[in-house]
Amino acid sequence: MNNINHKLAQAALPPLQAAGRVTHCFADGSLMVESEGRGWHCRRAASCLIAPATGDSVLIASAADQAWLLAVLERADESSAELSLPGDLHIRSAGELSLSGATLKVDAQQGDCHIGEMNYSGDKLSAWVSLTRLVGKRVESVWQTVTQISHNLFRHTRNTEQVRAGQVDIRADDYARLHAHNTVITSKAITKVDSEQIHMG
Repeated sequence: MNNINHKLAQAALPPLQAAGRVTHCFADGSLMVESEGRGWHCRRAASCLIAPATGDSVLIASAADQAWLLAVLERADESSAELSLPGDLHIRSAGELSLSGATLKVDAQQGDCHIGEMNYSGDKLSAWVSLTRLVGKRVESVWQTVTQISHNLFRHTRNTEQVRAGQVDIRADDYARLHAHNTVITSKAITKVDSEQIHMG
């Protein structure tokens, strides 16, 4: 009886290696592969990083009384492929690590980036965020035109703030106030104060 059961178990496993085609993908990650005229219920090997899809040509093998899907030989849809792992994925390179493509999309719930020195160049940068915090020791920026629109703007400078401009135009629709311990207003040509009422002192 034991010999008969052993022969039946051997007959229920695919050959050492065989090519087949994926017919079903189950929710638990297992797959059904059609090979040599029958279907094999296979588990995806850890080394098979490309997630198999229905219609893909794959390589299967039997080991430890289990059928395994070792690799994807040919994609049914060559336009896309998915690298899928059940756990974390770490990519490490002793040299340069490059990503190149027509479009780059990153989607994650949380991100953490640590780069010692970074250079960015591009034609356009757009960002939509709810809250932005920047903390640093020094900021340098050079722009041809700067436009800023906000409902409320608060700026606090502890020591010295200097503005050098060809022309300065400040306009307030309701109220404008200039206050300091010492205030000096000088001009080389003309100083003009114009109002319906002027209070001095």
